Amino acid sequence: MRNRMLAVLAVIGAIGLCGAVMHGQQAGPRGRGAGAPAPAVPTLAVGTTMFWPAADIEARWKENEALTRNNSRLFNGPTNISANVRIVAGEDPPLVHETTADLWIVTAGTAVARTDGTLAGRAIGNGTTRAVRAGDVLYVPPGVPHHFTEMKGFRAWLMRFDTLGLVRTGPPPPAPAGRGAGAARGGRGAPAPPVPDLATDKTMFWPAADIEARWKENEALTRINSRIYNGPANISANVRIVNPGDPAATHEGTADLWLVTAGEAIARTDGEIVDVNGAPTIRNGMARTVHAGDLLYVPPGVPHHFTDMKGFRAWLIRYDVEGWRQSIQPAGRGGAQ
Repeated sequence: MRNRMLAVLAVIGAIGLCGAVMHGQQAGPRGRGAGAPAPAVPTLAVGTTMFWPAADIEARWKENEALTRNNSRLFNGPTNISANVRIVAGEDPPLVHETTADLWIVTAGTAVARTDGTLAGRAIGNGTTRAVRAGDVLYVPPGVPHHFTEMKGFRAWLMRFDTLGLVRTGPPPPAPAGRGAGAARGGRGAPAPPVPDLATDKTMFWPAADIEARWKENEALTRINSRIYNGPANISANVRIVNPGDPAATHEGTADLWLVTAGEAIARTDGEIVDVNGAPTIRNGMARTVHAGDLLYVPPGVPHHFTDMKGFRAWLIRYDVEGWRQSIQPAGRGGAQ
């Protein structure tokens, strides 16, 4: 009888351990909270584009909210690069990250962002408090406490990437011909505002009104880009339009992540670039219509081009996905946080 009881207890213990392991997996990169786990997280593609339509993104936000699951991760990349469809639950504690920065692009609702200062348990002392709303952008460097409270329908894109511990694994790629700092920030027309480097010990903040003014000025001046910051490993965030006649391009070592915010265009990608009557053209590629809310990832070396623009605006998040490694091994990293 005693042996039978021990066997039953062992089975119960094994089931409990299995449940704990599964809960830990669900609390990782794909989210935290009740209900079913978020969809599987792919690794960034090499050699071909990846695409998430707005309907998929909206479904992820709604499912997060229904299940009180704070996160649905779209992809994992090198040096902790990821894109996350994010909500915040009322009980989520303040956090810091050892090597990884957070870029919050607020898409809906409002919240109070409590940042900077000193982390003490579940509180931030001597910090900065600011209201955030749809269209605002908040950057949080590694080591800086951050926390959201008073959420009212709060949704955001959370772009995450390492900014500390990056070590080159090879020589830097050659600079593209004809592209200097000015071209990186703008294009035609008057120069864009000066581009700051990412802060290392405090948050940076761009209100929606500033971002909207940049898009409008780009359109008025037919200037394609207004960059809001430069970071290590070619990490940048760009307020982007596309002008008719902008040529097909590829980038060496650097990937483009396009978050469409308004209008539509036809994205022509993949295949190969050939010269047709003196103009670079994509052959044997893929054409898809992109709308507000869509997300398009273009790896290094993959041709891409937009045509048939109708009020097309996008966030262009750019970073190297080749030629770097992470030299620091953090003590622990919670993917959903």
